Amino acid sequence: MSDLRNNSIIGAVLASVLGVMGIGVLAETLVHPNYPATPGYLPEVVIEAAGGPAAPSGPPDFGRLFSDPAALAELVARGERVRAQCVSCHTFDAGAANGIGPNMHDAFGRAVGSHAGYAYSEAMASHGGAWDYMALNDFLASPAGAVRGTKMAFAGLRNDEDRVAMIAYLRSISPNNLALPAPLPEVATAEDAPTEGDAAPADAPPATPG
Repeated sequence: MSDLRNNSIIGAVLASVLGVMGIGVLAETLVHPNYPATPGYLPEVVIEAAGGPAAPSGPPDFGRLFSDPAALAELVARGERVRAQCVSCHTFDAGAANGIGPNMHDAFGRAVGSHAGYAYSEAMASHGGAWDYMALNDFLASPAGAVRGTKMAFAGLRNDEDRVAMIAYLRSISPNNLALPAPLPEVATAEDAPTEGDAAPADAPPATPG
């Protein structure tokens, strides 16, 4: 009697296990999971190859930029606005007193470290040269880089157009006269290079030695 009861229990357990397995197989048959090939939460990063015209580099072409009177007038007006970044330390009117920095009315074209009545740093006083186009460009871009040891704490005008405009403004108010440098030679770009279509026609007569 006991054996019969045990067999019944074992049979019931096996039937339950087989039933659960059967339900799983049936469920997989009826329902097909659909997993995307690419998980939706992973961003797809596309790296594009560099293209387009190269960023301009090299010194400003003052000879070309300042030769057009209309364009120069616009630069001067912009430079006067850029001056707002400097008025806390410098004055710009003729004969005005020095501020934290020297008066800038005649800065364009004058000798470096030479404005009367201003106590320059040793580095600036001994720097030499004059504030011409390129000297001003280099100094205004990074005062500490152009004159090591200068007292000037200003970080510089990093925007090329603002810097050129400021130089145009300083030139416009200065009594000093410096001739414009010659325009820089234009650099040929890849677009200017001859292509295969520019080659001589195939039926052109061969060149003969002279």
